Amino acid sequence: MSLATAFIITHESDRTRTAQDKSMSIIALTLTRALGRQGIRVVRIHPNMFEHSLTSRYCSAIEICPDMYESEEALNQFLCELGSRYPGEKILIPASDDCSMYIAQHETVLQSHFVLLNPSAAAMSRMKNKKLQYELAQAAGVPIPETYFPSTEEDIVALAESAHNYPYVIKPLEAQKWRLDEFKDVAKGQKAIKVYDKEQLLAEFRRIAPFDNQLMVQEIISGEDTNLYTFLAYCSNDKKPLAYCIRSKLRQSPIKFGYCCATISCHNDVVERQAKQMLQIADYTGIVGIEFKLDPKTQEYKLIEINTRPVNTTGISIGCGVNLPLIAYNDAAGIPQNAVTDWEDGVTWVWLYHDFWVVKEMKSLGLITYGEWLKSIRGKRVHAIFAADDLKPVWNFYYKSVAALFGNKLSRLFAS
Repeated sequence: MSLATAFIITHESDRTRTAQDKSMSIIALTLTRALGRQGIRVVRIHPNMFEHSLTSRYCSAIEICPDMYESEEALNQFLCELGSRYPGEKILIPASDDCSMYIAQHETVLQSHFVLLNPSAAAMSRMKNKKLQYELAQAAGVPIPETYFPSTEEDIVALAESAHNYPYVIKPLEAQKWRLDEFKDVAKGQKAIKVYDKEQLLAEFRRIAPFDNQLMVQEIISGEDTNLYTFLAYCSNDKKPLAYCIRSKLRQSPIKFGYCCATISCHNDVVERQAKQMLQIADYTGIVGIEFKLDPKTQEYKLIEINTRPVNTTGISIGCGVNLPLIAYNDAAGIPQNAVTDWEDGVTWVWLYHDFWVVKEMKSLGLITYGEWLKSIRGKRVHAIFAADDLKPVWNFYYKSVAALFGNKLSRLFAS
């Protein structure tokens, strides 16, 4: 019996990208390695070749596709033709929010050619943005932070007068929007914009709203980044978690409102219970990551966000004994799969390049020493990029990063 082919689809967030400015999809790299190491044929679908993860030895083929932001119809046609060209069963797996949303919106067309390892359109309609996610949490009895959804000038003026729990953060309802090239100046490279008073709230909202008025204003839950917990899971077609684990964040870049660069596996009964409650109400299928933060004032674990696809740190599931990509693939392919609901604690996942620079900043603030940093990633460890059996993406990423770093330093030196 031949194995189904896995098709991993990613998108291009920067339409001006060139060969000198390649991106790196940690999610796609993790999926490619997890499946390729099992002898599964992995085909990568991407709009160009400017992506380091495409160089993985476990990538069997690369298909250059139309840009979904230029024409979803063209991408539909391409994928249908692609499905006809490859024999046997085919499983389509998203490696970004944008691709997950796209697959859900076009599931009727796509499911005639692929098994879709993605939430259904019905499930996605319940959680496609943060407002819907918080409504889902409330229906499940899960605590949420103090959150507002202003969309007009009248809304924000009224909120600025009534809000009293500063500082707040302004976030997009759909996080992926601020990662697009056209929003770089709006987002300033951040996932959230912090505001300290009503004047700053008004000013930032008025700056952002002409570009994106689908926004939320949210309290900042006090406490360290280590109070952030994520439930990583795969839900099968019976709408129940077939496999899952939990991780606690160690550090993120930028500090407080960034992307995880170090995390550790752990158990947490409250996080597990709350995540399951939400998934049950949502009738969810596919891979998911649900993040909570412990509020030290109330001792409640409050929902932060739901990711309807594999997350950057999915690799930690493999390290702690819950191989979510493989389990999800097997289940989608009809291969009998036992439930995996326990895992090893104390396994770390680290994106070393970003973690080093965050630790350097934290050290300058007196938050950590280099000795404490090394101790935090000691023991069993999974790397975001490094893999001894797949060095080409590692070399490409770090060569580019180090070259850019020294190039910038030399430019400043000669400019002075």
